[in-house]
Parts: sequence; C-alpha cells; structure tokens
Amino acid sequence: MEKKTWKERLLGIIERLNFLEIPEEDLDEMHELGEDGDMRTSGTDETEGRSFEELLARSRRRRWIMRGRVVVLLLGAATGFYLYNRTHTFDDYVISRSIENTMTSGTQYELAGKYLYRYNSDGVSCVTHKNEVKWSVTYSMQSPIVDVCGTTMVIAEQQGTQVYVVNEDGLLGSFSCLLPILKVRVSNQGVVAVVLQDDDVTWVRLYDAEGTSIANDKTTISDSGYPLDVDLTPNGEKMVVSYLGILEGVMTSTVVFYDFSSSGDASADHVMSSETFSGVVVSQVFFTDNTTAVAVADNGFTVFRGSTLEKKAEQTFDDEIVSCFYDDDMIGFLFSDVTGEHNYRMELYNYRGRQKTSVGTDADFDEIKIENGQILMVTSTACSVYTKNGRLRYSSAYEKEIVDMFYFSEFRRYLVITQDSFDQIRIC
Repeated sequence: MEKKTWKERLLGIIERLNFLEIPEEDLDEMHELGEDGDMRTSGTDETEGRSFEELLARSRRRRWIMRGRVVVLLLGAATGFYLYNRTHTFDDYVISRSIENTMTSGTQYELAGKYLYRYNSDGVSCVTHKNEVKWSVTYSMQSPIVDVCGTTMVIAEQQGTQVYVVNEDGLLGSFSCLLPILKVRVSNQGVVAVVLQDDDVTWVRLYDAEGTSIANDKTTISDSGYPLDVDLTPNGEKMVVSYLGILEGVMTSTVVFYDFSSSGDASADHVMSSETFSGVVVSQVFFTDNTTAVAVADNGFTVFRGSTLEKKAEQTFDDEIVSCFYDDDMIGFLFSDVTGEHNYRMELYNYRGRQKTSVGTDADFDEIKIENGQILMVTSTACSVYTKNGRLRYSSAYEKEIVDMFYFSEFRRYLVITQDSFDQIRIC
C-alpha cells in the first residue's frame, strides 16, 4: 500500500473537521428565512414557526456538543498517555544520536548543570552532552580526585600537592599545597577545603580559588581524632568535619561545624557547634544547602538544620548499609534484602527524617546516584532507572561497555557514555 501524500493527508484532516461547520440542513433552513426572521415558504413541520435566531442557536449548540466530545477524547488520550508514561516499565532503547568519543581509557565524567566535566590524569575539559568542547585545562596528575558544587569543580592530586578550581567559564585558579592531599571539597564560590597529611598531624585548611589561606585547623588523634570527611556550604561560609577518635576506650565520631562568616569571627577557632556519636563511624558528611547538613553513620543518618545547624532529625537502621546516595531533596539507602525476594531493599527519605518509600530491587550496580529526580543504577553492561517514588522506570542491558550514564531532564532520553561514543538513547 502506497503512503499518502501530504496533500491527501491534509484533505483527510479537513474532511474530518467538517463536523465543526454548520450542518447543511441548518443552512437550508436559514436561507428559507427572510431578513425579518419569517419563513419564506411554509416549509416542513420541523422548521415551521422557527426564527433565524433559533436555528442559528441550535446549530451553535450542535457545534459546541461536537467540540466538547473532541475535548473529552483528547483529554482521555492525554490522560492515558500520562498514566502509561508514569506507570510503564520500559525495557528497550533506541540510539537516537551517537557521537564519537576519542578520550583515553580512565577518563571520568561529572555532571555540572547542563555541562559535563571530563577529566583524567592529563587535564580537565568542559563538554556538552553532544561532546562539544567548551574549554580545556591541562595538568599532570597521577591520581586526580574531584568534588563538584553546582557548576564549580575542584581537581586535586591525591597524595600530591596540586589543586585546580574550574567552573563553566573555565579556570578560576590553581595552587600547590606544602603537604600531601588526602581529601578536597569546594563551594559554589570556589572556596576549597583540603585535608592534608603531616606525619601524625592532620590539617584541614581553607583556601580561596587562587590559593590564599582562609583558615587552618590542626588535628591529632589524641585531640580531635582523624578527619574522615569534610564539606562546605555552597556559599563557602560554613564547614563540617567528621572526626573519628577514641574516648574513654570507646570508638567515637565527632561532627564539628565551623563558621567562617562575619558572625563566626568571635568564636574560638570558628567552631559553631558539635555533635558526638558514641560507638559508630560517621564516614560521610555533606551540606544540601547553606542551612542543612547531614551526617551519615554506619547505622543511620542525622539531619542538622538552621542558622546554628542544630540536630533536627535522626534515623537509625538495624540492617547494614550497602550504599548511600543523595541529592538536595532526598537521601537513599540500599540494604541487602533479608527476605530473599530481591537482591536489595531501597529506602528513600526526605531531610525531615521521614521515609518516602521502601521497595525491593534486583538491579546490579557499580554506581548509584540521583540526577534531576531520577535514580540511576549503572554497571559496565546494563543500567536501571528508578523514580523518586521508588518505581522501576527502565531496565536493560546495553550493547557496548558503559563508562557512565547521565540524565538531563529530557523526556525519556538519557546520555550513555562508552569508550568510543556519546550515545543519546530514548527508552521505549
């Protein structure tokens, strides 16, 4: 069967829309009326005695009824499509666009707004999801480590001394430290927190993007403990550090908040507040915004909120945490499923400490993350996507070895990066 031409299709559409016009019988009746509204002929029983205005009103009612039916049909179709898209689990994909990737093995990627930061031991670049390079900065590092806040990223050499700070416009600054770097964090304004190792003494130092020292905190195991993790608020005014130490023979984690704004100048060592956790390890601390911080321990999490970052919510778990993932709105945990029905149990919480959902999942993962409202679970051979409500949206093996996967809030579209291509896929 031959395809219809565009003219034939147009004529077909026009023919279908003819019902919106005034029916011919109504036009005939109208033509039989005089200008004063009286019938020119006696007419039939149906039209006898009717004025032009009555016939016109009846025709309009018919058109509005037909239009109402069309609207109902369109709303029904739209509702059906919406429910299908919201509830259906997609298990296949098509590659709508594939662009060559010539980067060497070991190159990694970080999402920063609408761009990607691509980095390895030779340098960092800012690229679009079409692999178009916006800018590049070269360096030489053995083991680069990074942190991203908004569109600002810091790249540092682990166990080395180099630090580079970039944003979507390019290089903000670079500097060298005098001691080996263990951890590094950055704020949206380019303030950098660096954990430095000096024999049995550990330093937590704050720098601006060009390396000017802002503050120092010297710690020892016997005093504060060993710093496990550190983070900065997006505005760079507050810092949180998790220390692990021994107190009266018991392993203890201490979360300390520092204030480097003008209001914190009067406090000793800029310390604003602290919280002690006995018998647990607080391995991760982070800020979701300028007034909310989260401490993740091996048995749960604690939320601190307000201008003084007081403890507002706490959640403890009986099961061992397999993985933790979060964004600015929620935090999620994976546990081994003790019931045996699934490989894992996924629990999602808001930052008031309330559980949003708990679902079983069999998806494997090397990496799990939340991007633009969707949870991505990625391995080198497959990927799965969950909504924030815990519903499985997509799961499928992939035809090439996956390096990473990203979601840019495009309808049913994802970016899959492989060793040799940038693939935009559409799930179906």
